[in-house]
Amino acid sequence: MRLILGLILLVAIAAAIPVVYYGEVDPCRMLAKDMAHEAYGPLAGLVGNDPDEVPEAMESSMRLVTSQMSARECSDKLWERWTSGAE
Repeated sequence: MRLILGLILLVAIAAAIPVVYYGEVDPCRMLAKDMAHEAYGPLAGLVGNDPDEVPEAMESSMRLVTSQMSARECSDKLWERWTSGAE
């Protein structure tokens, strides 16, 4: 019984980590935030801005891209980003 409860807790924590990190539940919005950070971060660093502070306009433009994808496609692309190991 403890093993089952432990596994359930582990799955719940694993599912909550991306939600806490991105502040979103929708995988397409998570992907849009990730894409915006990837596109804006290096440019912001070059001009002296904080690369972690992505403007809302950049995120909304990336949401235009992800709005054409299904939730499954967004989830697959997020999984690829998280597990690819390339930065």
